[in-house]
This record gives sequence, structure tokens and C-alpha cells, in this order.
Amino acid sequence: MSGVSSRRRISSDNLTYVFAAGATPVATVRSDELLTVETLDAYSGLLDGGLDVDDYLRRRTSTPMNPVTGPVAVEGAEPGDAIAIEIQAIRLDPTGYVAATPGTGLLGDIPVEPAAGAFHVREQSLWMDGAIELPLRPMIGTIGLAPADGESRSLELGYHGGNLDFAEITTGTTLYLPVRVPGGLLALGDVHASMGFCEAHSGVNISAEVDLRIELLKGMDWPRPWFETAGEIMTVGVAVQLVDALKEAASAMEQELIRRLEITPTQARMLTGSTVDLRLGQGGGYGVNVSAYAAFPKISLPGV
Repeated sequence: MSGVSSRRRISSDNLTYVFAAGATPVATVRSDELLTVETLDAYSGLLDGGLDVDDYLRRRTSTPMNPVTGPVAVEGAEPGDAIAIEIQAIRLDPTGYVAATPGTGLLGDIPVEPAAGAFHVREQSLWMDGAIELPLRPMIGTIGLAPADGESRSLELGYHGGNLDFAEITTGTTLYLPVRVPGGLLALGDVHASMGFCEAHSGVNISAEVDLRIELLKGMDWPRPWFETAGEIMTVGVAVQLVDALKEAASAMEQELIRRLEITPTQARMLTGSTVDLRLGQGGGYGVNVSAYAAFPKISLPGV
């Protein structure tokens, strides 16, 4: 992507809780434009005033969760195109939060005492309650375009993107998302200061600023998102059951390898077992679909 010098700021005053085909964009940007997107934490700021978990549980019943900022239209984007989103930087607020609450996450059926914890960002470390030092691993939990019709809650995920919760959606990664409505309608949020693969419980929810570069790819009609890091390409699978999401991700990677390497389906199958890594994204402990990813080393691809 070639760069331009100016950077457009999209304020977190522009929050939504859905990816919607009929949404009115809060801004329209050009291909190759630089953006800074302000995001609010997934708790919608309910813990900013303190760690009273009982107050949080009362208030969340009437407060939407998982806000995303946007949507932003890309000039000239039409169904059948794709949008490349390069994540250039993630700047975190000083404090993030995790609420351990009944029925939440993969282990929600195993009760623990409800509590809310503060996690403080100090240079390149993250500190739980000021006592336990953890690696700082910022990532974007929810990012996507509008679906072809209707709307999808920002808590949900699909092949438009959404609440993918994949730890490698981070600085240096480029997402390639299929356009299904005019303008594409990009929105993002749910930034984590750290999140374990599969998100067995909540990641560290934190407000942030995200620097992006947007590029419109005309005629690149991919059926689903894919990702590129410095060392790998990755395909995604989304399904109700984990095994089906794994199959979707692996199948998409086989098709990509057949196309890029000009090999047979049988050869691609051999690579699936010998070289492709399968990873977990959204673990589905929140009443939503699960996601899985297939990764292949770029060093083995021609022209990369």
C-alpha cells in the first residue's frame, strides 16, 4: 500500500452495537487513506468509575455491551470488491478491566465469586491488581464490514467479520474483508490489552486508539475474510461447532494453496497436515459462533 500523509480521526462518540447493511456511515474515506479510530472498552465504560461488580451487574442489564466505532464507508467500494485494513498501531488507555461473572465464558458453568479486576498498562507490561506482571498483547476483538442484508450484533461473528476474537488481529496484521454493501461500512472495537487464544473468559477490555490504513481492492470477490502477517497468511472458519469451524478454515486454506502454488487438491491436502497450523479464535462461551484459523508460512509462497 502506498501512503498518504494526512490521517482522519473517527471519534468514539460514533458508537454502534450492530453491523448493518442499511447503516448511515459516520464518515467516508478514500482508498489508501490513513485513519485513527477511537474505541470504547467492551463493557461500554461501566467499570471506569470503580470495581463494584454488583453495580456493574445491575447496570449491564440495561446497557449494551461490545460497542464498535463507525461505520465508515470506503469511497467506490461495491459488492464484489474487498477492503484491505492494515493495522499500524494500537495505543491503549492506562487501565483495562475484566469482570468475572456467573455464566460467562467456557467455564461459566463452574461458579466463582463475582468480581471485577483492574489491569494497568506500564510501558510494555500489564499488571493485574498492581501485583502480577503479564505480557502486554494488544489486539482488536471486533472488526468487520456490514453483512449483505439485515444486521449482525457486534457480539456476533460471521464472514463479514465481527467478534472474531483472534489474538493475531494486532499491529502489523492486514485483514482482507469482502464487501457486501456499497461503501463496505467498516466498524471496529472490543480492543484487549491481552487475550488468551480462544478467550476462555474475557480478555482485558480497554479503550484505545487504533491507526489503520485502508485500501480498496476492486474485483477481489473473496467469499470470506483472510489475514496476512509478516510471516503467515491465515484463513478463517466460523460455525456453531468448533470442528466445523476448523474444517471451514482448513478447507479455505487448501483452496488458497491450490490457487497460489498451482498444485493439486491432493498436494494441498498433504500440506494441510504437514505445514498448516490450526488455531482457535472466539471460543463460543458467550452464546455466539466459534472461529478457527488456518495459518501457512509466507516463506513457502511464490513472490512473497
